[in-house]
Amino acid sequence: MALLLCCCAGHAQAQGCSESPDGQTALHACVHALPDAAAAQVMAAAGLPAVPGGQWYRIDLSTAGGKRLLDIGIPDAYRVRVFQQQGGQLRSALDLDAASTYTDRPVQHRHLMAPLSLAPGAATVYVYYHSHGKLLMSAHLWHPDQLNASDTEAHLFSGLVIGIMLAMVPVAVLGLGGQRAFGYRMYGAIVLTNILFVGQVEGYNFAFLWPNAPVWNMLAPGVLGGLSLMAHIGFAMDFLQMRARMPQLHRWHRLMLVVCGLTIIAHVIYELDTLLTIQMLAYSGFGCAVAVIGVHRRIEAARFYLLGTSILLATPLLLFIFVILGLDAVPLVPVLSFPKFAGLGETLLFGAAVVSQLKKFNARQADSRLAEAAQLLQAEQAKLAALEQANERLLRLASASHDIAQPLASLRLAFSALAPVEGPVAEHIDTTLAYAQSLLKDLIEQARQDQRLPEPIVLTAMFGQLGQAFQAQANVKGLRLSVRPSDARVTGSSLLLYRILANLLANAVHHTPSGRIVLGARRRPGGIEIQLFDTGPGIPAPARERLMQPFEQGGHSEGFGLGLFIVKNLCQQCGYALRIASTPGRGSCFAVFIPSTLMC
Repeated sequence: MALLLCCCAGHAQAQGCSESPDGQTALHACVHALPDAAAAQVMAAAGLPAVPGGQWYRIDLSTAGGKRLLDIGIPDAYRVRVFQQQGGQLRSALDLDAASTYTDRPVQHRHLMAPLSLAPGAATVYVYYHSHGKLLMSAHLWHPDQLNASDTEAHLFSGLVIGIMLAMVPVAVLGLGGQRAFGYRMYGAIVLTNILFVGQVEGYNFAFLWPNAPVWNMLAPGVLGGLSLMAHIGFAMDFLQMRARMPQLHRWHRLMLVVCGLTIIAHVIYELDTLLTIQMLAYSGFGCAVAVIGVHRRIEAARFYLLGTSILLATPLLLFIFVILGLDAVPLVPVLSFPKFAGLGETLLFGAAVVSQLKKFNARQADSRLAEAAQLLQAEQAKLAALEQANERLLRLASASHDIAQPLASLRLAFSALAPVEGPVAEHIDTTLAYAQSLLKDLIEQARQDQRLPEPIVLTAMFGQLGQAFQAQANVKGLRLSVRPSDARVTGSSLLLYRILANLLANAVHHTPSGRIVLGARRRPGGIEIQLFDTGPGIPAPARERLMQPFEQGGHSEGFGLGLFIVKNLCQQCGYALRIASTPGRGSCFAVFIPSTLMC
């Protein structure tokens, strides 16, 4: 790719350019490459030794004269020289090398600018630069006032692109606690390196981040591109689930990560721009093939990933096409804007892939929670049904024992009347009847004691368990969690009541930014009320009923919108009543009312 660019860089034809009346002149038509012999003559006329490598161009102008700024169209170069020839005189307008800082530029601009003092009439400008590759020079001649207006538009557009990229950062943050946390971190790295790469291509990094580090500034494009490629590889490994679904590709990608890391280190030492470019192009094609495999295997959101990778492959190909044809991209879009659009497209499409995958993961989690709640209710209902059947059997046995005990008592009384004389036989019969009566009495007493449906629940013990379960989460957020003991006892399913209060406590800890949470119980007319107070943002009255519907969330929620829905359903199953009182900005009170019929 680099060799083809070198071969095609000098295809522009020489034409004269007249200055535009609007103050800026695009010079593509009047820029043409100089052969080595002509370049040597220019250097000799300037009294300078020949410089190997790089590119020489000649620009023929026809101007009205005055101060002008020649925009070479690139943000930096290892070496750049500009000479102005007019009236038979050749003078230097710009001379910078790899050691020149940002303040050494005669025009401190994000692009390399050469100040020209032109007399009316024809003039010739010679430009030499050695930069990261051999793109056709996209030069402009500016009036100083018009340059300021153009810069304002360029800054706004670049700010819009970078702002859109920054808006995708929360996508990575949302997923950090999820199942694919590594992939979301890699997506965040892609966004960050793309932002820095756009800043580098546009010249902002040298102007604002490292103006006194020209050596690093020339290495930065390759380093940033290499780091972006490594982040892309890591993202692909996790996003396409290669470890589980494509183990062979997973091993290849791990090897590519090592190779990319070594290439970046070598680039810092030996300035391997061409090798990095070839490496990025090679992986772009390979990444598209891997994405197609992901689509074929029906990996979630793989189509978005395929589109994002295709942009990385298409951008340098389009760049090459415009260079070989000698075009300056599409109208009003310079060639160096292509990487900006590529970074933006990759960020948006990969972000769409992450959001799509995260939504599907959350939907599965939500379905799992609903299924778990349904299974819990089913299990508790089966348990209650089994206990009811067991109790019915005990009651039938107790009734039968009672019925049998009555004739035994009568038999014992009749035997005493018929056989008043004491003797061994009489004593044995009496003892046997007494023993039978005691057995039946014990069976009845056992049946009475085994009437344990529903089970008794000691609130103090349950509150203590809940306090221990949520104390650590509260401490992490700096909340005070208070549990007030209660001597009340209720009947029902301890598992379901614990689940109800645990959901309420989890919501309170999650949504309370500061302050305290209090759990306790109060006796009310007709029953007892378990209350949970928090100092969170509160819930407006119109939103309370909505939040008890499935998949409904508050404005700042990151959950599934199922907590209150599950609590409401469990309360209905247990015969409890859920009450919510809240003051927006001050906090909320969630109360579970247990009627006296369910109290011990």
